[in-house]
Amino acid sequence: MFLNMYIKEMKEALRDRRTLLLSVFLPILLLTGLTIFYESMMSMDEDETYTLAVKSSFSEDGKLLLKEFPQIEVQSFENPTDAVKDGKAAAALLVSDGFMEQIKKGEQVTFSLSGDSYSQDSSFVLSQVESALTLFEKQIIQERLQTIDVDTSVISPLQVNFKEVGLESDNEVGPESDNGASLSILSLFLPLIITSAISTGAYPLASDLFAGEKDRKTMEALLMTPVSRGKILLAKWLTISSVGALAGIVSILVVTLELIFLTEELKKGFDFGSDLWLILPTALLITILFSLFIGALQMSASIISKTVKESQNYLSPISMLVILPTLFLGGTGLHELTTQHFLIPFFNIFALFKELLYGVIDYQNILLTAGSLVISIAIFFAVSRLLFLKDKWVLN
Repeated sequence: MFLNMYIKEMKEALRDRRTLLLSVFLPILLLTGLTIFYESMMSMDEDETYTLAVKSSFSEDGKLLLKEFPQIEVQSFENPTDAVKDGKAAAALLVSDGFMEQIKKGEQVTFSLSGDSYSQDSSFVLSQVESALTLFEKQIIQERLQTIDVDTSVISPLQVNFKEVGLESDNEVGPESDNGASLSILSLFLPLIITSAISTGAYPLASDLFAGEKDRKTMEALLMTPVSRGKILLAKWLTISSVGALAGIVSILVVTLELIFLTEELKKGFDFGSDLWLILPTALLITILFSLFIGALQMSASIISKTVKESQNYLSPISMLVILPTLFLGGTGLHELTTQHFLIPFFNIFALFKELLYGVIDYQNILLTAGSLVISIAIFFAVSRLLFLKDKWVLN
């Protein structure tokens, strides 16, 4: 009887267009949009050019400073700063006339850069021009040292090698490497999307299977069937959790396929090698446990609600809880994660997914996360069962 009830609830849920929209199609759309958005943030179109405004007196020698940066197009304006304000240029570069002669005389020359640091295009141009001027400055210093017969190594007494300590690998990589940037973005938005998909997918069912039954006055008829309240509760909980798990698993599969086939930059951080066959089942297991936890939590809120509208007031804050770990753990490195992060619900799935995305497989943290979720599931299911056994909360 219990299995028949579970199958019946699942069929009704999957026939509901609203459920399919919220649990399957909406996460897919969100994942696709976010994947494309973050990919566009990381990849710069090599054919796209950005205008740098200069005065008409800007010398050809000055334009040669930017020859190694083909995306910077130098254009002359009567007032370069106004050109930036009017949106005609991304940034402006001002320097005194005849600055090359001043440099040859050993005089100091001041370059003035103007731009909007809140604009992505302007920030890109400013950084490119600063890099060009830095290279030009080093070239001038080397020439002056050679003139007075001094070894150029005196201007670079230090050599710095960066080693990533957050990974199991000890390979030396740059602090701004593409692989590191891709992993950083993936570890931020992927857990958020998966947990949001689970919470959003379970939301309508949690509200409908308890508060909705009360609204429709069908709860009394359901309780009159020869099935114990415990089995009814278990069937409804598994239905809510199954749809949430379906949304989470679909999210994992969709984002995996999109990263492989739709991205170039983000895909650089998505290489687990032989560990993939251990990481993927772990991610699926934690996703299912989190779905069971969310189902039990949302079920408790729905049971104490008298109407669907009231249940929405309780369930909405629960759905928003998945955002908190992103705010608190977004800038936390792997070596900064502590045992507490793997014990606190919501935070533990973010912390564990972050480790998995970086290719770190820590069995202790996996067990801590799984154990924490299992205990939380037991607590909220027990609370739901106590509430469901009392007519005060079940009947209006």
